[in-house]
Amino acid sequence: MPGVFINYRRDDQPGYAGRLADALESAFGADKVFRDIEDIRPGDDFVIALQKQLKGIDVMLVMIGPAWLTACRDGVRRLDEPKDFVRMEIETGLKSGKPLLPVLINGAVMPAEEDLPASIRALARRQAIVLSDVGWSSDVARLIESVRPFLPARRRLSWRSTLLWSLAGIALLALLATGLKVYWPGTPNAPPAAIALDPTGRWTARITYDWGEGYEETFDLKLENGEVHGTVSYLRVPRIVEQGQVQADRLSFITHSEEVLGDARRELTHRYRGQIKAGELHFVLESSGSQSPHDPVEFIARRVSK
Repeated sequence: MPGVFINYRRDDQPGYAGRLADALESAFGADKVFRDIEDIRPGDDFVIALQKQLKGIDVMLVMIGPAWLTACRDGVRRLDEPKDFVRMEIETGLKSGKPLLPVLINGAVMPAEEDLPASIRALARRQAIVLSDVGWSSDVARLIESVRPFLPARRRLSWRSTLLWSLAGIALLALLATGLKVYWPGTPNAPPAAIALDPTGRWTARITYDWGEGYEETFDLKLENGEVHGTVSYLRVPRIVEQGQVQADRLSFITHSEEVLGDARRELTHRYRGQIKAGELHFVLESSGSQSPHDPVEFIARRVSK
């Protein structure tokens, strides 16, 4: 079960949730971080999947942006809807008695108790952590150190796990007795570990962005020593791949572009997180830094050549 659950509203600075998830996964591992957009499989019952994850968490992070408190739908504030998922998740987290940390992003401030529904007013009494764009790295490092004590470094093995490890040890001794060479990872002359996903080559994807326009985008990628390099086009303009990495069947990297509105210029960060499925790359793209928030975009990239 994931140890950290990220609660966030998709129409309130969703790109920050992706940035934070990347940092937490680097610190604790991808299997210890959960957020709904990627970790609920197609066809799963959304409510059941969330309830299952919430039962096993060690700590919940509630991301609060400038529009978190006032976000509305059809003239009704989202938090006032009893079946609003953000509210339901916070209610469950508070009832569990487990640590719940508000995370303020993009200049947001903590809501007052009287501004919240009665079922989640306890949130306003929690000490918040601030993540700023200017001090992002140091702020996230402080957040990670705040979360770390809540995550057990080592969980007790069940009797089934103990039995499996015992059988594995017996099998290893039997192999050694036959004279076969057994290599531990990292030992000299050990064969290299297999990489489940090699994205090297050219890929193309038809991406319909959240404002409704569609573009044919090109991905020219190369895997070197576990790191991904190359270029990925955004609005048909190639952008340099940064922080590219592969973990098993998952791929992630970022690119940057510039937004110009009048005399104002903003650097946008585009975070791509993909998973290999039947020879295709299924991506989620999150963009942050824009004057207007962007919704996450899902698309499929198909290989053209290797």
